[in-house]
Amino acid sequence: MSEGLVVSYSPLLGGAERLLVDLAPALPGSPLLACPPGPLAHAARDAGLRVHELEPRRIELRGSARDRAGAPLRIAAQARELRGLARSRPPWAIAWNMRAAMSAALAGFGGRRGGSPPLLFQHNDLLPRGPAAAAVRAAARRAGLVTALSAAIARDLDPRGRLRERVSVSHAGVDLERFAATPLPDGPPELLVVGAIVPWKRPDLALEVAARGDARLLYAGAPLGRDGEALLARMRERAARPDLAGRVEFLGGLDDPRPALRRASLVLHCAPREPFGIALVEALASGRPVVAPAAAGPLEIVDESCGRLYPPLDAGAAAAAVRELLADRARLARLADAGRERAAREFGLDAARARLREQVERLAAAA
Repeated sequence: MSEGLVVSYSPLLGGAERLLVDLAPALPGSPLLACPPGPLAHAARDAGLRVHELEPRRIELRGSARDRAGAPLRIAAQARELRGLARSRPPWAIAWNMRAAMSAALAGFGGRRGGSPPLLFQHNDLLPRGPAAAAVRAAARRAGLVTALSAAIARDLDPRGRLRERVSVSHAGVDLERFAATPLPDGPPELLVVGAIVPWKRPDLALEVAARGDARLLYAGAPLGRDGEALLARMRERAARPDLAGRVEFLGGLDDPRPALRRASLVLHCAPREPFGIALVEALASGRPVVAPAAAGPLEIVDESCGRLYPPLDAGAAAAAVRELLADRARLARLADAGRERAAREFGLDAARARLREQVERLAAAA
């Protein structure tokens, strides 16, 4: 192997994995992606990446006590696979997300021994609670460089600034041509929520926001795991009650969110601790104002020029913000235009690719 190595523990195609596929053209040469079989592997091959399939494993870090107890064994098993790949001496390696960073560190990546590839940790999430957080911080100390998707993620990883020289922030970028701005739709307003149905994202809050207004609610997202399935069942039950009956449409997981964005008048976000929020950037690029919690990643994406922020978990405040924006179509259009300008200025894909390539080249040069 004469080219670099990118490692993902997850086989899914969530926001972080879509970011990987989007940024891969920036990487030097023809890197190899090592990941379990699944949607990420398919998308990577479609994008022209070479893929080595790792053994599939459960992905929960925040799941049940049994899931958490088994996580170290699963990460150690992936580390054994990575040691085999390291024998081909890749000039650099990127660990995409926390579990990949832990398995790469356990495999010896980032060490001083000959044949150990220098390691870049692409950190896209807030830390879980408990021993896993300490393990992620240890992996970050082993990495030559750490790129955090948001300042909120960087602070969470390194609250005392001990890794300041190694940690940089690089926001995700979107393809501004693919997510082109379209006119706001005519007719009755529709709110759009884009995101996986998992408890920590609080998708159920969107129903309470919609119940306090007259707009229809579109929910684009699929449930993840048993907890997600149970939550979706409760959401469907809530949506059938008289105050929401006929006003909620569950779209399921979407390979392409653009048709749903064209339908929407604005985008609503409900996760109280969203690490970044690539769906919010896609909304702004598409010319859709955003209403989101005033916490973590959304604070770095949304301001008064392009949307509204509300106290996390406050359905009443979120509904008031939605009503305010929908009450004045001219103001909504101004926010839409400003959001597109903000996305072009702050969140372009070309700039994000250039930052990643610069980091990889810096890592390789230092090694």
